[in-house]
Amino acid sequence: MNLLHYPRRAYDKYLVPYILHKRYRNVLDKNRDLKNLKRGRTCFILGNGPSLNDLDLTRLSQEETFVVNSFWQHPQYQDIKPKNYVLIDSDSFPKSEGETNACIEDLINRKTVISTHPTKLFFNIIGKNFIETQKLFPHNETYYLALYGFFTENLKFNICLDKILPNVKNVIVACIISAVYMGFERIYLLGCEHDFLAYPSTAHYEGFKHFYKTKQFDLSNKEEVRYYALAAHSYERHIDNVKTLFRNYRLLAWKLARTHPQVEIYNATPKSFLDIFPMVKFEDIPLTNA
Repeated sequence: MNLLHYPRRAYDKYLVPYILHKRYRNVLDKNRDLKNLKRGRTCFILGNGPSLNDLDLTRLSQEETFVVNSFWQHPQYQDIKPKNYVLIDSDSFPKSEGETNACIEDLINRKTVISTHPTKLFFNIIGKNFIETQKLFPHNETYYLALYGFFTENLKFNICLDKILPNVKNVIVACIISAVYMGFERIYLLGCEHDFLAYPSTAHYEGFKHFYKTKQFDLSNKEEVRYYALAAHSYERHIDNVKTLFRNYRLLAWKLARTHPQVEIYNATPKSFLDIFPMVKFEDIPLTNA
């Protein structure tokens, strides 16, 4: 095949995903073990927003939960016993030997906490060699997600974990896709304020709130600026990023309405800016151990 004569649009849409799937096929095929594993069940996806500080998350200890990124900092982590942990930011893994940043160091330092329970782990596939070389989670079921391309208006993007997924702008989107693939039919979002634009870009990481105290980053340090590039972006750039994120949610919701009409997604985050899904109150949700 002469790639020089291959239309660029078709190259991006068809050829690259085909090549990536062929490269990662053996790894992605393992994800089929998850398909409809939890058919018809309910799950909770927990972001890291400050509203989690106002909730007794121990109520979710018997529930199917997805936690993300730095959730290991939550004081009730051991009580919740998360069933699934998701980390898909490509910058969370080194691209070359010896490369490091705060997130990579946290992943190494917190490996014992994250692997305390039989939690299923979901990582970006670019981190596979690093995780296996470091022997970070030898006793946990570990799955890898391969991402390339974008969400599109024609809804033809893939949402099956055994194929190439579109790039997601936020880990919560990856959690929703994973939960649907696993067969969950009622999904609740917690700690998903998504109020990114409520803070000046110059204080993005100093002002943006989590349930935990945000680390103060040294923006004069080139390594930290490289990883935490958002902190140096203009407010206009933040607007573009957030617009893309909300578009991810909208297009995913449209696709699910067409392909998985049985799936219901609710946002149980107080004062959330994420208005794609119906809002509910956490205290009104029926729980397994209530």
